[in-house]
Amino acid sequence: MLSHIKPRDFQEAQELILAALQEINEHFGYVSLPAAELVAEHLDTTVNRVYGLLTFYADFRTQPRGRHFMLLCNGMSCYVMGAQRLAQELKDRWGIEDGETTADGELTVQIANVCLGVCDKAPVVELDHDSHGDLTVERLNEVLQRAIAAGGGWAAHGGHEDGHGANDHHSR
Repeated sequence: MLSHIKPRDFQEAQELILAALQEINEHFGYVSLPAAELVAEHLDTTVNRVYGLLTFYADFRTQPRGRHFMLLCNGMSCYVMGAQRLAQELKDRWGIEDGETTADGELTVQIANVCLGVCDKAPVVELDHDSHGDLTVERLNEVLQRAIAAGGGWAAHGGHEDGHGANDHHSR
């Protein structure tokens, strides 16, 4: 899978590490430590360098994500309109907080501290790339229960966990 990636200089090596990590992350939904070790070996660099980049960028995951992936908007409008109540419901009812996955592997949630661009429908979640707005705790639970009952998931919707293209990076 990575045979076409070979470095020529430091900057290019860094870009190639990121490209390899993106490819793995998109294909599997996360980058495991053994996968990071393979990238290091293939690009003739250290695991520490690869892992440093892997953990620096928020787009990369180091643990498998659930079948369904949800971004909970915590931008200004969503925050004011009750995003924290939704986050509390996820913790109380579903047993998950930011960056976690339910024990059954069905749902991973990430709190987005940037606007998802649907402020007129606040509070908003993006579940498997579909936006759901004007949410109450009850509506959130209905949306999640319907999605889980229907199957599918984030991979069926293009696989990009955050709705951004493959070349977008957002540092922490």
